[in-house]
Amino acid sequence: MSGYKHTGPVPCDVGFDTANLKGKTAVVTGGANGIGEAYVRALVKAGVTVCFGDLDVEGGTKLENELTGIKFVKCDITSWEDQVNLFDVAKTFSPTNKIHYIVANAGIAVEDEVFQYNENGPQKPNLKIIDVNLNGALYTTKLSLHHFVSQNGQTVSEQQEDTCLILIGSGAAFLDVPRGPQYPASKWAMRGIMHSLRRTTHFYGSRVNVISPWYVKTKILSKEVFEQIKSKGVEFATVEDAGQCLLRILSDRSVNGHSFFLSARRWASSGFVDLDLEDYENETLKEIQRDQLKGGPPDDGLFV
Repeated sequence: MSGYKHTGPVPCDVGFDTANLKGKTAVVTGGANGIGEAYVRALVKAGVTVCFGDLDVEGGTKLENELTGIKFVKCDITSWEDQVNLFDVAKTFSPTNKIHYIVANAGIAVEDEVFQYNENGPQKPNLKIIDVNLNGALYTTKLSLHHFVSQNGQTVSEQQEDTCLILIGSGAAFLDVPRGPQYPASKWAMRGIMHSLRRTTHFYGSRVNVISPWYVKTKILSKEVFEQIKSKGVEFATVEDAGQCLLRILSDRSVNGHSFFLSARRWASSGFVDLDLEDYENETLKEIQRDQLKGGPPDDGLFV
């Protein structure tokens, strides 16, 4: 498919068939543990060949030895060269020499110095969160576009193979998160990337969607932090539901340009829901959006 048209939220409490995923190949960044590992496991169970990149060599090697049909590549996503190598290895590892699905999952949440006060004067903050979560995801997006276009060609066709980029946002992209601006900013940015791609034929028939997780107990935060959160009565989402959310999106090639919230079960029976917040109910914004599309760059060239 190409372009984008809002037709309402995607139903998430219905069954779906993953048979059409069998034989495809996926790339996952940050897939050695946590939610990324859940994505890898869900894809493999659906018959997808997976190549995943991570700095966690021990975890990546262990997972590679456990599952059939996966390939681990040591990868620092802030390194362009490492990501180029990840995609090259994935293409070679793929039974069809093609890459169909890409999950830009790798990310970090560390102490944010932007809002830290220093009585001796402002100190240059460490912006590593931005470097990993945003710059790394942009590298992944760039490589996704290149491989999708080189495979699909420049003429959109209903007969071409389905390809899809999944960007991993966060509930922090929609909610107030005091004193930690980098992480929410980096995850808001995933929505911006999706909005930039979903209407354009520069993507040549490929899809793009966002998954934004709620609290999930992984290594991204310490055990102590998670215990503190749990003690406040907060219900977590699960990695298993994350895998099902990914498969729901990939199995339906009509799903393009949507944001899904990986949710606690108290808010969604399936553990995930289409937030339906990426379009504009306000009539003035609708008109502004139409004019912006009229005045935007010509849709007749390649950005890859």
